[in-house]
Amino acid sequence: MKVFLDANLLIYLNAITETIQRRTYDDFYMRLAADNRLYTDILVLDELLYISKKRCGVSYDVTNVFIDDVILPITEVSPLGLHDYMTAIEVMKETQMNPSDAIHVASMRQNDIKNIASEDHGFDKVKTITRMWLP
Repeated sequence: MKVFLDANLLIYLNAITETIQRRTYDDFYMRLAADNRLYTDILVLDELLYISKKRCGVSYDVTNVFIDDVILPITEVSPLGLHDYMTAIEVMKETQMNPSDAIHVASMRQNDIKNIASEDHGFDKVKTITRMWLP
């Protein structure tokens, strides 16, 4: 199965240092990686870099190493283009989603991905997507 990784999961993996809480996210990520093909887009990586630095104080250098060592070896980064923008506009009209989430939905549609690992309930508005999160 294909699963799109939203930024929130990756931010938690990158920024949480408390052992018990970290283990929960690590286990979830490892289960996803073991059983699925993982995808994301460049906008997620941008969000990961920005929010990790701005809200969590994680340096760009540390986040870049995290991306290179943890994400990229097992995750395909889907390119974004004009078609994704056009699709995102339609998604925004249909669901009232914010632009970045609508772009993720467009990327998912372009790559025939029906599942997203995200705590963001906004994705529940898209009937063709199944949101996966911690129990």
